[in-house]
Amino acid sequence: MSDTLIIWAIVAAYMAFIFVKGISKARRIGDTDDFLVAGRNVGWFMLFCTMGATVIGGGSSIGAIGKTYDWGVLMLLVSTGWYLHFIFSGLVVAPQFRRAELYTVAGYFGHRFGEGPRFVMMVLSLLFSVFIVAAQMAAFGSVLATLMPEFADMSRVLAWAILIGGAMVVIYSTAGGLLAVIHTDVYQFVILLAGFGVTLLFCVPDIAAASLEEVPRWFFLPQGNRGWLFLVTTFLAFLLGETFAPGYATRYCVGRDVRETRRGIAGVGVFLALVFPAVLFCIALYARVHFPDIDPQQALPMVIMQLHNPWVAGLMIGALMMAVMSSADSALNSATTIFVKDLFEHQLGWKDRGDGRMLRLARIWTVLLGCTAIAVAVSWPDIIGLLLFTYHIWAPAVILPVCVGALVRKRSPALTRNIFVTMIAATGLTLLYRAILWVQGRGWWSPLGEDVFGLLENLDPSVFGVAASCVVFFLLSLRVRMRRTGSGGATG
Repeated sequence: MSDTLIIWAIVAAYMAFIFVKGISKARRIGDTDDFLVAGRNVGWFMLFCTMGATVIGGGSSIGAIGKTYDWGVLMLLVSTGWYLHFIFSGLVVAPQFRRAELYTVAGYFGHRFGEGPRFVMMVLSLLFSVFIVAAQMAAFGSVLATLMPEFADMSRVLAWAILIGGAMVVIYSTAGGLLAVIHTDVYQFVILLAGFGVTLLFCVPDIAAASLEEVPRWFFLPQGNRGWLFLVTTFLAFLLGETFAPGYATRYCVGRDVRETRRGIAGVGVFLALVFPAVLFCIALYARVHFPDIDPQQALPMVIMQLHNPWVAGLMIGALMMAVMSSADSALNSATTIFVKDLFEHQLGWKDRGDGRMLRLARIWTVLLGCTAIAVAVSWPDIIGLLLFTYHIWAPAVILPVCVGALVRKRSPALTRNIFVTMIAATGLTLLYRAILWVQGRGWWSPLGEDVFGLLENLDPSVFGVAASCVVFFLLSLRVRMRRTGSGGATG
C-alpha cells in the first residue's frame, strides 16, 4: 500500500467515524433544550474536551506553528492568552450563565443589563457567529492546501474539500444539535492530542541530539526580535480577541451543575495554557533546526514530510481536520442558538408550544446557516480580513460589560445606560481607529506622525477598543457619581 493511500485511508476513517457518532445522537433529541444546550446535562470531562476542541482550530494549530517558527518563544508566551481567559470564565462568568439557565451572550446582557445592551449584543453575536462559521468551512480547503501543497492551486479540489467537510458538519449538527457536537468534540480532542503528541515524540529526541547554534539567539528570547511592546500588545490581543465568544458562551450553559461547569472550563484553560504552546514550540523548533529558510506556514508540512512516516502523517492530517471540524460545528450551533433564542423567541415573540415547532426551526436554521457558510467559503475562501474585523468589533463591546456584570452586583438604570453607551462608543472608536490606520497605511492621508503611526501599528484594534471601553465607562461612572454628589450637596 502506497504512503498516500495510507494517509487518506486514515483521514477517511476518522471522518467517517466522527460522522456516524454525530448522527447517532439524533435519537436523543427531544426538544430545543436537548438540541441547543445538550439538555444542560454535560459532565466536567466532556466540557473539558469540547472547550479544548473548539478553541484549537486551524489558526491555533497550523497557524500557531507557523508563527512560532517565525517568532520563537515570543509566540509561546503570547499564545497562552488564547487559553487563559477560560480560567477566569470558568471560575467567575460561566457559573453565572449556568445558574441563570441562559443560552447566549445576548441573553446574559438582557439578564444583567436590560434590552438596549441585549439588542446590540445580539447583532454583534450574529455577525461574529456567521463569519466564524464561514471561516471554519473555508479552513477545510486551507488545511488541505497547507498540508498538501500540490493541491494548493487546484481550486476544484479545495472546493470539494470545503463541500464534503462542510456537508458532514451540517448533517450531523442538524441531526443531533449540540449533543452531537459535544460528543464528537470528545473524540476530536483526543485525536488532536494524540496527533500532536505522537509528532512530538518523534521530534524531541532529534532536537535533543541536534546543534541549536544555527537557530537565531532571538528565537529563545521572550520578546523575540520584535520588542517588549509587541509582546504585551499581542498577548492582550490573543487574550481578548475571542473572550466570551458565542461558541464558548453556549458551553457555559450546558454543564450538569455549577461545580461541573467550573471544573471543566477552568480546567481546560489551565491544561492548554501549560501544555499546548510548549508542544507547538517543540514542533516549530524542529522545523527551525532542519529547515531554517522556509515559508513559516510550511513549517508543519515540512516536519510531517521529514518524519517519513505515513501513519504519523495520516494521524496529523486527521487531527488537523478534526480541529477544523470541531471549530466549525461549534460556531454553527452557537449561530443557530442566537437565531432561535435571541431573534425568533425574544425579539419576534415566537413561543415553544410543545409541538416541536421550535426544534424544527432550529434544525432548519442549522441547515440554512451551514449551507450559506459553505457557499461563502467556496466562493470567497480568503476571508481573513472579515475574520479580523469580527474580532476587532467583538472584544471592545463585550469584555468590559461581562466583567462588570460578573463582578459588580448592583443593578440600576444608570448602570444599564452606561453599559449601553460604552458598547456603542467602544465599537465606534475601534472602527475609527481601524480606518485611520488603514488610510495612513496606504498613504492616502497622514493624520498621525510617523513615530505615532509606527507605535500604533503594534497596538491591535481589539486592545485599543477594550482600553477605550474602560475609559468611556470610567468617565460615565464618574459623571453619575458627581451628579449624585452634587444632588446630595444641593439637598443638604
